[in-house]
Amino acid sequence: MRLPLRLRLAVLNAIASAAIFSLGGWLLVANLSAGLLSSIDTQIGTALSQASSYLPSSAGASGTAPAVGRSSRLPGELLVQVIGSNGLVRAASHDAGTAPLVSPAQLRLARNSRLTLTSSTQGDRARLMAEPFKGHAGWVAAASASLDTFDNTMSDVSKELLVGGVVFVAIAGLGAYWLARAALAPVERLRRQVAARSERDEQPDLQVPSTGDEIAALASTMNDLLGRLHGALARQRAFVTDASHELRTPFAVLRGELELAGRPGRTMADLRLAVASAADEAARLNRLTDDLLLLARSDSDQMALRLGPTDLGALLEKSAARARLRAEPSGVACRVDVAPGIMAEVDADRIRQAVDNMVDNALHFAPAGTQVVLSAREADDQGGGTIEVADAGPGFPLDFLPHAFERFRRPDNARARSDGGTGLGLAIVSAVARAHGGQAMAQNRDDGGATVSITVPGGVG
Repeated sequence: MRLPLRLRLAVLNAIASAAIFSLGGWLLVANLSAGLLSSIDTQIGTALSQASSYLPSSAGASGTAPAVGRSSRLPGELLVQVIGSNGLVRAASHDAGTAPLVSPAQLRLARNSRLTLTSSTQGDRARLMAEPFKGHAGWVAAASASLDTFDNTMSDVSKELLVGGVVFVAIAGLGAYWLARAALAPVERLRRQVAARSERDEQPDLQVPSTGDEIAALASTMNDLLGRLHGALARQRAFVTDASHELRTPFAVLRGELELAGRPGRTMADLRLAVASAADEAARLNRLTDDLLLLARSDSDQMALRLGPTDLGALLEKSAARARLRAEPSGVACRVDVAPGIMAEVDADRIRQAVDNMVDNALHFAPAGTQVVLSAREADDQGGGTIEVADAGPGFPLDFLPHAFERFRRPDNARARSDGGTGLGLAIVSAVARAHGGQAMAQNRDDGGATVSITVPGGVG
């Protein structure tokens, strides 16, 4: 189970605070310990410099051990001894005793240079320092100080740091939790607002804070995202509704023809006519389902393209030849205007499908005695190519132009139903152009008529 973000932030902040406090505490304890030991060593060194005061006046270089001197106890329970070359104590401070403070091995080292160490006897720790005794070869002056006060001080400091650290970490964790909760409160409010939305709600209007900070930017971005999703869902619903409507008509006609064909008394001519009509409706259904499948693949970026060098002039000639079979009985001519040698790296079949749809659209409006012009040119500004189909008809209504490439959009009934149109032709043109990385455009000509074009970036020469 994952912890809430504010709790994770509090835990992480508590861990970081504990690590920082531990490092700081360790440095404090280390510096304090070094400082106290340095102070103790200074006191011991001072006592060593005064070790000669404990030497009795009768002491000499003889091997006999003189009486141990007696003196008042030094502050801090310092013990001082003067040890002769034979390892016997020659003089000592009060309570220092006659047993040497240093071992024979330590005594040998101390005869050459100062020796400083910490010793422990029966649980009692002491700081010991020994050095050669000036004026007497082989003699050693040794001094020792109890570390009880030092140990008690360090223990008290460590306990206080432990208690203070626990309190500090607890405050840091709770403070981080409170700050995270306060900082994430607007995010939680946005989450609740989004969770309360449904697909049936109107345009989303999440509350945008007036702080102008990152939370406000997040709310604005979510509003934009929800708006786009709402629009996409609305378009999807409209697409399904329009597709259902378009499919219902040919199915109804097909069903009616089959019911009529099954009635008694129908002649062979009637049956043939019914079968022909049913075949037309079946072909219409096939075209419609193919178009819907192509647009669905385009929406999911799954339109497969087989790119290759394509002569745009030859491609437009094939589309014009196909269109002339329908255009000439209506008195409309199809002309191709392409400079020789214009090539493009495109999927010839998909581009041909788009051009055929553009030509079919133009033939719906071209008056008798006019011509539909298919042209292609290099787009010098982008290094690509542009294919245009122009007619001399009435042009697009101005309010329809922004929606020309939307699915099932028709400017009027004549454009909608003539020759079985479904309103998907220009939508497929746009989908093919986008799949090639280009775009589709529709505009009215100044001298009358309309122009539909697709631009394919790069790969033309």
